[in-house]
Amino acid sequence: MKNEDVAQINFMNWVSYNLPDVFEDTHHFANQRSCSIQEGRKLKRMGVKRGVSDIFVAIPKNGKAGLWLELKVGSGKLSKEQSDFLERKKERGYDCHVAWGYSEAIDILLNYLEISSSDCNSNCTNILYNN
Repeated sequence: MKNEDVAQINFMNWVSYNLPDVFEDTHHFANQRSCSIQEGRKLKRMGVKRGVSDIFVAIPKNGKAGLWLELKVGSGKLSKEQSDFLERKKERGYDCHVAWGYSEAIDILLNYLEISSSDCNSNCTNILYNN
């Protein structure tokens, strides 16, 4: 399993355990899968697109339509498609961020939801997945 997959699982586990109501409106888009040429063509016709961010939180807040998060680890870089996607979503009224690791993704989510990380640190639990 790739490090980015582990970070994604850790983020979603944390949200599920600590913010179950938010988890119900938090979605992952699995665009990074390996498949046959035929399956890839079918998925493209079904609307799968390059560059879609990893996580979407479908909760409007503070005049923003929702939160898009692209999760990176290590030396990972944004692709042109990912950068273009985030820019397009910002122009359409979404809050958009790149998070380096699941801990930063949690901080971005808490900031978006206006939950103090100091409040959360005493009440929230880390649920880590290990490869």
